[in-house]
Amino acid sequence: MALQRVRVAVELDRPVEGEHLVKHSTSSVDTAACLYHMRLVWRAIGGSEEGTGGGSLRLLEAACATALHYADLVHGALADQGYYENHGQNKTTEEICTIVNNLEYVRRSLAEYDDEHMFSNRTDHLSMTTDENARQLVRGALGTLDARSARAAAPLAACARPPLRKAVFHLAWSPDTLPTSQAITPLLEFLDQHLSSLNTWLLPRAFTRALAGCWSAVLKEVSTQADAGGAERPRVYHHRLREALDLLADFFHAEGKGLPMHEVHNIEWGRVEQRMQYHQAPTEELLEIWLADRLAEQMRTPLPSPYGSILVRVYFNHDSLCVEVMSARDVIPLDPNGLSDPFVVLELLPKRLFPKAHEQSTNVQKKTLNPVWDECFEFTVSLESCRSAQAALSLSVWDRDVLTADDFAGEAFVALARIPGVNSHAPPDPLRPLELPLMQLHDRNHPILQILESRTTDKMAMDFVKKQKLRFAEQ
Repeated sequence: MALQRVRVAVELDRPVEGEHLVKHSTSSVDTAACLYHMRLVWRAIGGSEEGTGGGSLRLLEAACATALHYADLVHGALADQGYYENHGQNKTTEEICTIVNNLEYVRRSLAEYDDEHMFSNRTDHLSMTTDENARQLVRGALGTLDARSARAAAPLAACARPPLRKAVFHLAWSPDTLPTSQAITPLLEFLDQHLSSLNTWLLPRAFTRALAGCWSAVLKEVSTQADAGGAERPRVYHHRLREALDLLADFFHAEGKGLPMHEVHNIEWGRVEQRMQYHQAPTEELLEIWLADRLAEQMRTPLPSPYGSILVRVYFNHDSLCVEVMSARDVIPLDPNGLSDPFVVLELLPKRLFPKAHEQSTNVQKKTLNPVWDECFEFTVSLESCRSAQAALSLSVWDRDVLTADDFAGEAFVALARIPGVNSHAPPDPLRPLELPLMQLHDRNHPILQILESRTTDKMAMDFVKKQKLRFAEQ
């Protein structure tokens, strides 16, 4: 009977007239009333106190099914209208608010079953188990309704994207002499007008979700605009956007009346802020950040690695950095015969610390996945340079090809500040070899690579990007 009543309510749906500022329609009122009457019956037969294994549990299941049926009908109609494919462009903002509020009204009505006082407080095991099952049933339905409401509300942010994009563009490309606090005015005025309307038309919980969606849209537009500046724009361009990001965070927090600050400073905000810092950093600094990330990943990568491992000894002796490349095992096969012809390239990084240290390489070991080199190399470098926290030895394993370019097999890094002879005055012998897992790159959309790739007139950036693109794992 409840499901039939909901279907009829949706078929006869019409806007609620009168002085109601919050937008909603009759179908949500009828469905909420149906849930209210079911809740009265549930209470009258004792709720969970008489044992939810009987009629009360079935009534609870019926209430959840009723609320979810309403959400299914609403979403089915929206899908048939192409609402999700065209991001709600066939609906006005008011119509979208009505849909979102309808779902929220029904969710609020079902949430009444989740009140603590509606379940028994008895402590026997059976009662506690049945109470928990009942709560999980209701909360599962509430979670589904929340997800449906969030999906229906998504076009609110999509509808705002064109004017939002225009306002962010105005902010980014305003004259350099115009302070950020003035350049951001059109953007803040648009946001204030847009959010004020939503605050009037939406229920509080729905408005909070819309506010979070709008903040996410703002972050995306600011990030996109920062990337659009590329390397040709002066640093003041990205500095302005970074200042604007702080002003926007304060706007959405609204002195505690908007989003909580931990929701403003979310993961997405952190990524955009980091991207801003990368844009402002010179190429040499970005290369050192990249190297630090690779060293950190080396520490996190366990043995065995899917790309094999390399065995080396590294120590500082007198005025030289000594590297013994001993062997590798389980190198990935890169030749048609299921083997490889591996060799190792040794390089000291960053170049700022070791400007005169050139790359060196081992001999090629033919047709093997477990090569043995037993070769020693020396780099004439200062102890002071090796003690730098950024100093590292890069070991990259390659497969030699005669007719085509050499294939990348994996790489490993050693932080020089930790090796014998650098972090201690103890004699370097006897030395235990280091077995290092070999790694490959996986994130083709790494922000540092993207930003360096945009610096088309910077030879250092272009050379680095070209070099790294050879090191990505096959998808």
